[in-house]
Amino acid sequence: MPGLRNAGALWLTAGVVCVGLLIVVFVGENVRDLGALLRDPFPPGLVLAGAVVALSLGALLIFRPGPAVVRWSTVAGIAWLVVYGSWALTMLPTPGPLTSTVLITGFGVAGALVAYLSRKQVAR
Repeated sequence: MPGLRNAGALWLTAGVVCVGLLIVVFVGENVRDLGALLRDPFPPGLVLAGAVVALSLGALLIFRPGPAVVRWSTVAGIAWLVVYGSWALTMLPTPGPLTSTVLITGFGVAGALVAYLSRKQVAR
């Protein structure tokens, strides 16, 4: 099942990018005033939720692949494209956040697409 392992690796990469963005940008830039994260909780919350979903799906696709996991990966990939893709579009004027958001979007959607295309490897 190399296709599903590749999909899991892509999801894990999306999760690691989310964690890195959360630690370096959101926490690192506000280390002197962590209350700033509570004043505008949507972006760090979205990245934290993305990290949890991506790391969970990646681990499941690698260690416990099955039809249900592939289905959840597909559903998450569609939601991922809508949420992070639209967020990337709002970041167009600022190149730094745009790059990280496009990376998150790309790895997550790629993971979902690879899992979807590899779904025939899973015993039904």
